[in-house]
Amino acid sequence: MTIDLSADPPPPRRAGPPGIRRRQFLLAGACGLIGGAGGAWAIGSLVRPGHAGPVAHSVAAMEPAAVPGRFVDLATVGPFVTVEVGRSGRCSVTVTATVAFGSSDNGTLSQGGAMAYEATGANERPPRLEGAGRSFWSLSGLEVPFSVTQTLAATTLVEGLRPGRTTFTAKYRAEGGSPVPVMFSQRTITVTAIA
Repeated sequence: MTIDLSADPPPPRRAGPPGIRRRQFLLAGACGLIGGAGGAWAIGSLVRPGHAGPVAHSVAAMEPAAVPGRFVDLATVGPFVTVEVGRSGRCSVTVTATVAFGSSDNGTLSQGGAMAYEATGANERPPRLEGAGRSFWSLSGLEVPFSVTQTLAATTLVEGLRPGRTTFTAKYRAEGGSPVPVMFSQRTITVTAIA
């Protein structure tokens, strides 16, 4: 007996047991047939190939983005995740991090940081400021050095991708001219291939 779960099932003709979706019910029925009257029943959740849900990776290390004005890797590259882009050619990409920066001793702060992603593999996309998680402050007239620590996040719907294995890698950018480095920590990237 072959059960094809690669496409959506037809609409149910009659309702199954309450709280059990059709694919779960089909699996439970197949297990019952194989196990016989005294066999064990199993209910599992089945998904189409290539649709495993969100994939995430994190890096906790606090590290500086040493080159202002362009996206770079930090000393610990990433985080990065690889997903199988499906026929829809769409993915949701979320980047989050804690960013910390501050003023020098002259009491002027005009600095910030950004986190974006680069796509490689079946799809090539450079990091961009559009859709990046960003933090930028510009203050002057402060009598003492000043620091900022905050969480930044951004979610982007990426469309027009080719089907295939694609790696999304977080990239970082320092902005402004302060001699105080822009530090990133608690960095996470989450990618979901959309059916």
